[in-house]
Amino acid sequence: MASRSKPKTRKKVARKPVKKATPRKVAKQVVAPDSDAARIIAAIKRIPKGKVCTYGNVADVAGLPRRARLVGTVLRQTPASRAVPWFRVINASGRISFPEGSDGYARQRKHLEAEGVDFVGGRVDLNRYGWPPRDKMLDELLWGPV
Repeated sequence: MASRSKPKTRKKVARKPVKKATPRKVAKQVVAPDSDAARIIAAIKRIPKGKVCTYGNVADVAGLPRRARLVGTVLRQTPASRAVPWFRVINASGRISFPEGSDGYARQRKHLEAEGVDFVGGRVDLNRYGWPPRDKMLDELLWGPV
């Protein structure tokens, strides 16, 4: 006959109370003059009034090719008090990157239209308003705009 044993019970372990996250004080961000962020901000400040530049072109001008996402990150983290013309940076398809109908979209479009940038179908003509001016590809010269 099999002996019956008592079922094993687990010991209850006292858990430590979970601390709630407290908001941190954010110190002023000081950008080192030779950092990537400083190079990106300097490139954005070079965009002339009435012109736009794509995130990728800003990265190229800053000497950071293929770092378009870094440009977006730097713009998102830069305080408004730095007087950076953030609104002159748009995506590669000539559109504003904010969702259409959002406050950011309306603000950026208002800034660009105030500088004389025209929108056709929600897009900016990069051949006309793009900075730096891009050289036409051989296909475009032979067959027209692609």
